[in-house]
Amino acid sequence: MSKFNYKKTLALITPILLATPILIFAGSSGATIQNPLGAKNSDVKSVLDLIMNIVELVGGIVVAFFIIFSGFKFVMARGNPGDLEKAREMFYATVIGGAILLGAGIIAEIVVTTVKTIQK
Repeated sequence: MSKFNYKKTLALITPILLATPILIFAGSSGATIQNPLGAKNSDVKSVLDLIMNIVELVGGIVVAFFIIFSGFKFVMARGNPGDLEKAREMFYATVIGGAILLGAGIIAEIVVTTVKTIQK
């Protein structure tokens, strides 16, 4: 078991806490924040769609790589039951991750539809 590392957690949370007032008060001072993602519209749905497209592209490449890598692990196991089990676990984890990745778009669409329904 690994110990909870307070220094790393503090190092991750501190920038967020320091940036929060800047982001909150940026709109009230007349300052604007430009969209670094380059979305056509500045609404939440277009930004989420752009992020999902990027995640699906990168995730698809990673899933393809790990399917090929797990096949390589099957070949390199050469009948060793322990190595075959590790390769099988890697393959199953990759397939489950790929299924979650494919389902992420559907989940995002459900969240956006729910938020729009609540706003009405």
